[in-house]
Amino acid sequence: MDNIIRVCIVAGFEPLRLGLVKTLGGSPDIEIVGDTTSLGDMIANAALRDADVFVVDVDALGGAAQGTVAQLNEWLPALKVLFLGNQEDARVISPDDLPGYMKLNTVGFIFRDGPTARVIDAVRLVAQGTFVCEADVIKRILVRLMHWASYTETQTETLTEREIEVLTMIAQGASNKEIAQETFLSQGTVKAHVSHIMSKLRVERRTDLVRVALTKGLVPLNEEQVH
Repeated sequence: MDNIIRVCIVAGFEPLRLGLVKTLGGSPDIEIVGDTTSLGDMIANAALRDADVFVVDVDALGGAAQGTVAQLNEWLPALKVLFLGNQEDARVISPDDLPGYMKLNTVGFIFRDGPTARVIDAVRLVAQGTFVCEADVIKRILVRLMHWASYTETQTETLTEREIEVLTMIAQGASNKEIAQETFLSQGTVKAHVSHIMSKLRVERRTDLVRVALTKGLVPLNEEQVH
């Protein structure tokens, strides 16, 4: 089968790790290249580092989350990570940790106790380069992101009403196809809007687009913002 997503699972809690292996491995478009209990083991294993997406339980980060994530970004600049955690994990995310997380090529954060279909869908979205995050989590993270100004301030062109609508949906984790369906536009038109937005905000990656949009306050922080 074409477009197989190669996944590495990192989780110290064995029942969770084995459950993820079974759940994700049962999907026809996902191949489990390996599983391990720690990020250190993953970094040391060339076969595991070759995965397309890393599904990482937040508990595997240990106490030095910022340093660990920074090391991941240094070793694997194209890294795509889906973090699994709970609401408490979201509350303890430090503002100092955010630059490391957001500099990852693609990042997602979902609850580990959610539906199995949610995990599978999230892996597919992250593999495509889509930002994925639970609604309850992103509302906390957004507040921290608004205070994070580690990027260089530049004068950006004004976004149109339609571009803001598209940008908001991107921040919610929607794909171009989903945006097209919601806005009754063609996927080609949506792709053109995304290209114009990235040009105006002077970014090259979709993840950076989300980061800049959030830090600049270009998208609303309402209760229904993220699905």
